[in-house]
Amino acid sequence: MNLAFYGCSKIGRKIVEALKNDERFVLFGCASRDYSRCLEYKNELGFQKAYESYEDLLKDDNVDLVYVSTYISNHFNDVKACLEAKKNVIVEELEKSLDPKALKESEELIKLSHKNNVFLAEAIWTRYMPSRIYINELINDGIIGDIYLVSANLSYKIDNIERLIKKELGGGALLDVGVYPINFALMVLGDNYIDVKSTLFMNNGVDETDIIHLIYPNNVSAILYSSMKGRSDRSGYIYGSKGYLYVDNINNPYQIIVYDNSGNLISTKKFVDQINGYEYQFYECYDAITNKKIETKSMPHSDTQKVMDLISKIQKNTN
Repeated sequence: MNLAFYGCSKIGRKIVEALKNDERFVLFGCASRDYSRCLEYKNELGFQKAYESYEDLLKDDNVDLVYVSTYISNHFNDVKACLEAKKNVIVEELEKSLDPKALKESEELIKLSHKNNVFLAEAIWTRYMPSRIYINELINDGIIGDIYLVSANLSYKIDNIERLIKKELGGGALLDVGVYPINFALMVLGDNYIDVKSTLFMNNGVDETDIIHLIYPNNVSAILYSSMKGRSDRSGYIYGSKGYLYVDNINNPYQIIVYDNSGNLISTKKFVDQINGYEYQFYECYDAITNKKIETKSMPHSDTQKVMDLISKIQKNTN
């Protein structure tokens, strides 16, 4: 499968690391607004060609999948251009791509994907990892009983990065790190919450720290927090009537530990076989496109819409 990069980003280097030895993928081409930078990127990472413009990439019939990792503020137009050119596309998370008040934009992209019968995927890597399947199995097996509380956090010292502190570039903690605790909670509890309470601490028009409380039926809750002011422990906990489950890093789990209600260790599972974690989302893209699907199994379009809807509510309901 010929893979082309729409944007020569830092995170793209991690994608190359994950896929460079995978015979299913060819590092076919890359494009950027700056052609000289694109040439350097191509030569450094081993792409076969550098396009002189994004338009040239979209005109190339040999491209099978486009990976979009431009600025968040550009994602809507960039993904739309790919879909209009009938290029299969995976975008560095779609829910990061849009103004959370503009649900119509995500709806428009999904409708365009269906209209043109073109694959569209969201590159939120935690949805695709084997650890996600393992967590689901533990919950379904009832080893911790009935879930009554979920907590999750993700924070880094990233308030010196230009794209995160400027509103016009799609900045703020919610769209960058906050989406991960949100996805963690929705993957465990679903989207049948009955109320959303949130506080976003703002600075120069962007949120720096976010605290979110999702309230579900039967006194079930999720407490989520994220920030770009400093590093947190990135942990996730799922509490049940028989015990609890600890995830050491919700952004890329290394180990998942299960305890009973007395604090006794039940089991430990470590995830050590991955390359860097970014490979799994592309494996699903490959399988979906090969089987002529327009969405992935682990992050279907309906789930993207559910996350976008929640983000919109958080913005509206914030104190």
